[in-house]
Amino acid sequence: MSVAFNSDVDLTVEIAFDSDPFATSQTFSDVSAYIREFSIDRGRQHDLADYQTGTASVLLDNSDDRFNPLNASSPYYGKISPFRQIKISAEYDGSTRVLFRGFITAYPESFGGQGADSSVRVSCVDAFKIFNLNTIGARGWKLGSSGFSNLGESTRLGYNDIQELSSARMSRLLDAFGWSSSDREISTGDLQVQAGQSVNDNLLTAMKNVESAEQGQFYMSADGKATFRDRNYKRTQQFNSQATFGTGVGELPFSDVITTLDDSKILNLISVTRNGGTEQVLSDTDSIAKYGARENSLSATLNVTDADALSIAEQRLTQFKETSSRIEGLIVNPLSDTNLWNQVLIRELGDKITIKIPTTVSTTMEFDVHLDRISHTVSAVNQTWTWQVRTSAGSEVGSWVLGSSRLGQETNLAW
Repeated sequence: MSVAFNSDVDLTVEIAFDSDPFATSQTFSDVSAYIREFSIDRGRQHDLADYQTGTASVLLDNSDDRFNPLNASSPYYGKISPFRQIKISAEYDGSTRVLFRGFITAYPESFGGQGADSSVRVSCVDAFKIFNLNTIGARGWKLGSSGFSNLGESTRLGYNDIQELSSARMSRLLDAFGWSSSDREISTGDLQVQAGQSVNDNLLTAMKNVESAEQGQFYMSADGKATFRDRNYKRTQQFNSQATFGTGVGELPFSDVITTLDDSKILNLISVTRNGGTEQVLSDTDSIAKYGARENSLSATLNVTDADALSIAEQRLTQFKETSSRIEGLIVNPLSDTNLWNQVLIRELGDKITIKIPTTVSTTMEFDVHLDRISHTVSAVNQTWTWQVRTSAGSEVGSWVLGSSRLGQETNLAW
């Protein structure tokens, strides 16, 4: 059962020792009583980078040798194996939130004090690693079933895509792999993608190619859902800030914040060429005059028309032709204020927050940002918890939503 982190929060760590990794129903064993510490890291470095495989590390007390795969007396003997599913959760105020769900890759044991102590640091990844290890056609379907196949079943109906919305293609790829429909969250795409992805293509690469053609976001959520956001999601579904961090009345406290102003995200000469199409090139002369030419190209995209490829170029140029001060990172200690638990435990990649930073000259800098990376570092033994996020600009520069724009934001109606 769950164990208390402090008087406000309970922790739960569960491992599916008795289930195949892709079984539709997972039977979890609760190992919460043995938690010493854990860390979680998910997301991407910034909004020009790819989303990476999410990782977690859980340090478990092994003083009774139960997590030793060679111990025949262990209740888990014969069941300790790579790629068992793992789930890390936290409960606050009667509500439980999954912080990480993924797959175990290793169980390295440590025997401190020449055997006086023993611990196991369980290494974990999310499903991106699984996708990267497979081709589109690597797994099969169960004939006659409206659900999805289990790992190891080889009967498949084949994969044959058509020209379709990016979101439909993402669903088709997940179906081909046998990824449960309950473990995905797909928003309706804006752009069509070409037919022709092959059963022999790497699955993760195929998904990222769809993400690129849409200029959306694709990642694994904290609770293990394959999540696809269309190119307009940030400015339509996440326009409102979900929380305000600062020092004012009603604002949430933070431990540290890092801002930066640099040239790392300036793009002012954009080239996009779809598969079978003509190169579409856009540039911004003012930006080139200020910063020099900063080239960026996308080639062989899955876009259906040159007009769509041009739209992608317009979107990237609008977003990245200028630079300004931005939030590089925010660090929060939820133990400093119980109101922080409802942020630390529930915020997801892509969520929008506001950060207000008081300066030494009695002014305040205000930033609207989206979460690009979320990290937890937790010691159950010492009762410490650090939540750290990296962010990107909270509104697509140059874009707005009719009836929702704000003074000071540029007003392009379309890419």
